[in-house]
Amino acid sequence: MKRYLITLLGIICLICSCEKPETTITEGSPEFSGQMTVLYEGEEFLQNDIKIQVEFDQSKSTVDIMLKKVKFVPAMPVKLDISILKVPVTLQDDGSWKISGDDIIPWAMGGPYDTYRVDDLKGTLTDTTCEFSLGFYNTKKQANYPTSYSGVL
Repeated sequence: MKRYLITLLGIICLICSCEKPETTITEGSPEFSGQMTVLYEGEEFLQNDIKIQVEFDQSKSTVDIMLKKVKFVPAMPVKLDISILKVPVTLQDDGSWKISGDDIIPWAMGGPYDTYRVDDLKGTLTDTTCEFSLGFYNTKKQANYPTSYSGVL
């Protein structure tokens, strides 16, 4: 029993010592609602009414993106909040923002989730729309799951 208690305390200390990301996603940040599609083993898994929040950093050089309550396959037992942090953005001539990034470790369940990496993230943000595509690359299975999102404020 004592051994289990010591192990549990060690795990708690490890979790508490993990550096949390500096995220700027706040309660009042813009929230888009739209459709997300994941290509999983040749089948498209479509979800409607997916909420995504975005928040620019102060210099407007990066944006944090939080996918709220998503599943990636129908059999997934729980829905997760996934944060993709510090995504580079560039202001375009038409006033939209181009987002792009590669090899980003997303955050889920309170910490970095490096089993999946975000690759080939490309998209556009406007005052009223958010559209992007990316690949969630599973490092254990060596498989990529193309994902796309399109939403409006």
